[in-house]
Amino acid sequence: MSALLKKLETDELSEFSFQSNRLINWCKYDALPLWKEYGVDKSGGFYETLNYDGSADLTVKRRVRVQARQSYVYALAMRNGWYEPSRQIMDHGWEFLKQKGLAGGEHISEKDFTGCAHLLSPDGSLYDGMRDTYAQAFLLLASAWRFRATQDPDALLTLYSTTLFLTIYFKSNHGGWVENCKNSLPRRQNPHMHLFEAFMTAYEVTKDDMFLRLTDEIFSLFKTHFFDVKNKCVFEYFDEYWRPTEREIARIEPGHLMEWCWLLEWYGRLRNRQVKQYVDSLFDTAIKNGLNSNTGFLINEYRLDGSISNVSSRLWPQTEFIKACIARYRLGHTNALAQATTVIRKLFNYYLNTPLPGGWHDSLDDKGNVNSAQMPTSTFYHLACAINELEKLN
Repeated sequence: MSALLKKLETDELSEFSFQSNRLINWCKYDALPLWKEYGVDKSGGFYETLNYDGSADLTVKRRVRVQARQSYVYALAMRNGWYEPSRQIMDHGWEFLKQKGLAGGEHISEKDFTGCAHLLSPDGSLYDGMRDTYAQAFLLLASAWRFRATQDPDALLTLYSTTLFLTIYFKSNHGGWVENCKNSLPRRQNPHMHLFEAFMTAYEVTKDDMFLRLTDEIFSLFKTHFFDVKNKCVFEYFDEYWRPTEREIARIEPGHLMEWCWLLEWYGRLRNRQVKQYVDSLFDTAIKNGLNSNTGFLINEYRLDGSISNVSSRLWPQTEFIKACIARYRLGHTNALAQATTVIRKLFNYYLNTPLPGGWHDSLDDKGNVNSAQMPTSTFYHLACAINELEKLN
C-alpha cells in the first residue's frame, strides 16, 4: 500500500473514531440523562413523546412496544456502563411493562403466558388489549437485554413465556407468525424483522439452540418471500400466503433495507452463512433509490418504479444507515466507515441540533428543514442500537 493510501486510511479511521465517540458521548452525557429527567413518568413507565421544552404530551396513548424499547435502551446502557442510574430507570420501566403492559388478554386460555397488550391510555390504564406480533418482538428484546444486564430470572422467564405464547397462538400454517390475535391482513415483514433481532439476541444470552432455529426460519422467509431478487429490495406487505399485495407492492422503505443489512450480517456470523450478496444488494438499492441528493439522508419511502412516495426523512432510517455501513465494513468494504462518518456528522448538524441537548428532531423535509414538532421516545431504540454497534468498533 502506498504511503498516501495509508495516510488516507489512517485519516478516515481517525475521523470515524472521533465522530463515533462524539455520538457515544452524546448518548452518555446528554440523551440518557435527558430522557431520565423528562421521559420517565414517576407514576409508572415512560412518556410516549416529549415537546421541545421537555414537557410530556399527556394526550398521547402509549404503545406498549415503546415501553419495551425504552426498557431495552436503559438495559443496554447499564450493560455497557454508560450511565450510572440506568439500573433504576430500567427497573422502573420493567415493573410498568410487566404490570400495565401485560394487562388484558382475557380471551387467552393459558394465563401463564399472555403476551403484551397493544396500547395504554395516557394515564397508563389499558386502552387496547390486542396482542400483536410487533409488540411481542420488543417484549422479547427487552427481556433478553434485561437478562443480559442483570441475570434477572423474571426476565428469562418472560423471554421464554413470550416465545411460547407466539408459538401457541400466533404461528401461521403458511410460515412465520400471523400479524395479531385477529389474524389481520396484510401480513408484514416488519414484525418478522424484529423477531429476527430478538431471537438472535435471545440466543446470544441463553445459548439455547431453539432460538437459532427460529432465526433460521425467519432467514428462510427472507430468502423466499421478503427479498425480491429482480428489484433487489424487501417488500413490506403480503397476503396470507406471503404473496406481495398488489396495492402495497410499490412501497419500499430504504430504512428497512438498511436494517436488514445489519441483521443479515449478524446472522451470517452466528450461523456461518454467506449473506454478503444480500447485504450488498440491499445497500446498493437503498442508496440508488432512497438517498436524497439534496440532503444526503435516506427518504422514508419510494415506489417500485423509482418514483418517490414519501420524500421526508425520519431520523430512524439514518441510524440504520450507520448500522448497515458497519455491517458492510465487517464484510470487507473498507470505505464503509467513511460513509458512516458522514452520516454521523450530519446527524449532529440536522437531527440532534435541538433546544434540549440529548433530544432529536424526528423528521426533515426534502430540503433538510425540520417538519416534526415533537420528540418521539421510540426513536431512542434506534439511536442506542446504532451507538452500541459503534462502541463495538471503538
